[in-house]
Amino acid sequence: MSHIVFLDRNSLSRTTLIPEIASPHSWQDYASTRPDEVIEHCKNATVVVLSKVPITDQVLAACPAIRHIAVAATGFNIVDLNACRRRGISVSNVPSYASTSVSEHVINMALSLRRELIQYRQQVIDGAWQTSAGFCLFDKPVNDLAGSTMGIIGFGEIGQATARLAHALGMKIVFSARRPMRSGFAKQLDFAELITTADIISLHCSLNDSTRNLISSGELNDMQKHAILINTARGGIVDEPALVNALQTRQIAGIGIDTLLEEPPKDDSPLLQIAGLTNVIITPHSAWLSQQAMQKLADILADNINGFLSGKPQNLVGLNKTN
Repeated sequence: MSHIVFLDRNSLSRTTLIPEIASPHSWQDYASTRPDEVIEHCKNATVVVLSKVPITDQVLAACPAIRHIAVAATGFNIVDLNACRRRGISVSNVPSYASTSVSEHVINMALSLRRELIQYRQQVIDGAWQTSAGFCLFDKPVNDLAGSTMGIIGFGEIGQATARLAHALGMKIVFSARRPMRSGFAKQLDFAELITTADIISLHCSLNDSTRNLISSGELNDMQKHAILINTARGGIVDEPALVNALQTRQIAGIGIDTLLEEPPKDDSPLLQIAGLTNVIITPHSAWLSQQAMQKLADILADNINGFLSGKPQNLVGLNKTN
């Protein structure tokens, strides 16, 4: 009988129900798992389920019963895929579950920043509207999304979902991707041209060696002064100190950030030092977590485990991918 452990069950809401696993098994939930607890929690596991707990070569060497790692997320860079391949351990992830949730979050950030919602809300709270001589306030110019250009870096499912929403609002869509792609309403540009062209830039690429610090001082300096940068992908894609400097020197107009380099961040995080600015929106890695998205994740996660246990694995990733 297979033994399944979920190393960080608190990465999903308790209201999210994981469907029953069909094959005979035992199941152990851990609310969270510290690095020094991973081996102990995994020592008898056949299947390891995790979201943010790193699985290293050392862990796999100490836990020879592991045959499958089911990542309860789309990103799987926390798993040592080379070590898994050497030991014949398959790895699955959960793709495409949060396309709607993340793309809506991006549009919400874009609307809030372009329409100065934070600034004007704060002025109402502070009493500026109540004491105004006129019926409205003109302190900050408000700009429509319609007619402006959305630049999308990474044109996978979430990038394309974001493009569809932005296009429906009347935006022009340009995108950058690793390979040539066709879109009925979006124009593919090379990365450098997109950076200088777009009014709003939204990041949707994965984090790897080629995308680490993809957006740094050079790219920020090349953006238009009125540009807004939105990152709902991974924190390491953006050079955080360079981003803070770009905001403080007004190289760009605003940022919407849902992912930081370190999560949860420490109090001295560079981005947290500017979180109170009205042209800055920082959310706590919440773009993905609509109730509907979390349940879809749980459903696909269970399907992945059932597929492995029945000899029909699905959603295999990286060096283990066979489908």
